[in-house]
Amino acid sequence: MDFLEITLRVVHISCGVLWVGGAFFFFIFVEPTANELGPDSEKFMTRIVVGRRLPVYFIVLSALTVLAGLTLYWIRSAGLQAAWITSPTGLALTIGGVAALIAFVGGNALIKPNVDKLAALGAELGASGGPPTEAQQRALRDVQHTLRRIGTVDIVLLTIAVIAMASARHLG
Repeated sequence: MDFLEITLRVVHISCGVLWVGGAFFFFIFVEPTANELGPDSEKFMTRIVVGRRLPVYFIVLSALTVLAGLTLYWIRSAGLQAAWITSPTGLALTIGGVAALIAFVGGNALIKPNVDKLAALGAELGASGGPPTEAQQRALRDVQHTLRRIGTVDIVLLTIAVIAMASARHLG
């Protein structure tokens, strides 16, 4: 293994751990807790999403993970040689890579716009100064439900990717 491959593996694994770990933490702990707190979570969610730029964190980490992974895949497959891709190791890495790519594209295309909607609703609720209207509550529930569905799919896909990639080199 040369310097390029070592560097790519370090980037791929480090960024992947932070991406997957962050997604699990957010969708298993933060998001459900914020939903339980309702309007009381508005300040915290606005601070973490807007102030701490959480979507940027996930976009950068997932992009680095995917780019390093695709480059490693290209190198390992010797330019996408079918014999390697159809080997047990190649199949596991292909399945893991496809799952991660779907999570990457879907997550970045679907999560950020919904998180932005949630932040806008939170700001609207904070600015109103009173209790949320029925329409605001319904809009909030709709966005939270959408994020929960996207998060569940994201977690499943990322779990498939991690299991496939962790086991790939031991399959053949």
